[in-house]
Amino acid sequence: MLIGVLLMNLQAVNYYVTSTGLVSNDGLSWATPMTLNAALAVAQDDDVIHIGAGTYVPADYITSGTLEGDKTFEIKTNVALIGGYPASPAPGDNPSDANETILNGNETCYHVVAVTAPATEGKKVSIDNVTITGGNAAASGTALTINSLSFVRVNGSAMIIGGAVVEINNSKIINNKSMLHTPGVYGFSGADLTVNNCLVQNNIGQASSGNGASFWFAASTLRVNNSNIIGNKNSGVGAIQIITNAKGYFYNTTIANNVAGYNSTTSSRNGSGIYVRDGSQVQVVNCTIYGNESNGNGAGIALHTSNLPNTLEVISSTITGNKSKLLNPSTAGIFALTAGCTINIHNSIVSGNTALGANNHDAAVTSTSVLTPKNSTIGEKIYDGSAVEVADKTFTVATMLGTLADNGGTTQTCKLLLDSESNPAFTLGMSSAVLQSLGGSLTPVVPESIVMYDQLGNQRAGVVMGAWVANGPFSNTIDVVEKQLPVAYAAQNGIVVKTQAGDRVVVFNMTGQRVFDVTASGDITRIDNKLQKGNVYIVNVNGKNSKVLF
Repeated sequence: MLIGVLLMNLQAVNYYVTSTGLVSNDGLSWATPMTLNAALAVAQDDDVIHIGAGTYVPADYITSGTLEGDKTFEIKTNVALIGGYPASPAPGDNPSDANETILNGNETCYHVVAVTAPATEGKKVSIDNVTITGGNAAASGTALTINSLSFVRVNGSAMIIGGAVVEINNSKIINNKSMLHTPGVYGFSGADLTVNNCLVQNNIGQASSGNGASFWFAASTLRVNNSNIIGNKNSGVGAIQIITNAKGYFYNTTIANNVAGYNSTTSSRNGSGIYVRDGSQVQVVNCTIYGNESNGNGAGIALHTSNLPNTLEVISSTITGNKSKLLNPSTAGIFALTAGCTINIHNSIVSGNTALGANNHDAAVTSTSVLTPKNSTIGEKIYDGSAVEVADKTFTVATMLGTLADNGGTTQTCKLLLDSESNPAFTLGMSSAVLQSLGGSLTPVVPESIVMYDQLGNQRAGVVMGAWVANGPFSNTIDVVEKQLPVAYAAQNGIVVKTQAGDRVVVFNMTGQRVFDVTASGDITRIDNKLQKGNVYIVNVNGKNSKVLF
């Protein structure tokens, strides 16, 4: 997806890798491919490594590593890795999801991928179209010092990121395990990771005290967009752990069926979806958090602080079906375990979560922490824009909210049931104008391309609570006489959009800024000479989104 961006830099070197490549090859064409470890050893900032389909196992040790488990794919510079090419590529071949490129730790590598590249202004590591699997972080061991940072062997089976800026697109992080912490991705010391259109699944931590099954970000930033984080387990807390002045931003994402307290029956472990701790800031926008289980509190989201305040903003999200087991009493949806937590819930549904004892199964706080629901549902209660309960309205989750299902798009959602006359979640939410104002008031700003649409990309034309407004398209294609064509596709001078007269066509860049807005006059709308080549754009036609690389 990023080929166009990367080719803009004429100084970049393109390296080519296949599963049969040789260390002795120069890797400068598909005819002379090299190994992945060899390409990573020579690639410099802005270089591009193109990788053919197949399975790749680390052969080189991480810097200063000496143990067999220290073998990894170490990314030392700000390069791009693009998988998904055919196994035996030819010039002109393009990446495809059908060509699986697998980075496999064979359950012997402490980290399948280790990003040690120094943070450099305007540069990043990017990884596209790969599967990262088979990592197995150590149960104990000393850390390695690289670039003055401490890379621990016990954390980050799939990937460890120390202080680098990384973007992962259209990839899978699956079937990793650890003997202690984070079988998924561990970021620390100012790491900044963006995850777009990815699947993070079945990463399992097996120790009794392990934490962070899919992500653990400490004093770092994690951004997750249009992704599925499902079926991750650990015996400790949090499939996702945002801790120690960290930041987490989750947009248009489903976090489902994760487990905290896995294989543990004696101690309460919290936050099987997201665990927020010690001075951290989290935004959850257009997300579905469903079916997560813990044997403690906050199976959906839990917050805890020792002495630094946490802030959680939940906007247009649905948190339901989460279960807190063992601990009695407990709260399953959202729970602040300590003082010092601020929870603001806007235009959301937090209902249908189950726990032992007490009555506050859906959302509650302890001590002096504050919970403020506006235009939202908490359990059976509906709250207005002033956080005052609407006395004559009741939300009945069994008849008004569906279970997790494919309702279109790339992530599963829970759709509203009945109709606007029978279900108050259709009529007592926030308007798109109010949501736009809310998004603009936050730090960082939630772009209008996110906050004014639902999880499936539908425009919020009414006042509907939760992540789902309407079913979305099940693909990015439409029927045309003899074949299927994309709703929007790149052409020589811009983007071509299939439309009908009167359609509204809006184009956003990936930072959420509106760059084009027009009413279509016919069945084709051309956007020529107005966009910058090498960039990804979101093309919205009457509330339906398509992603296009121009």
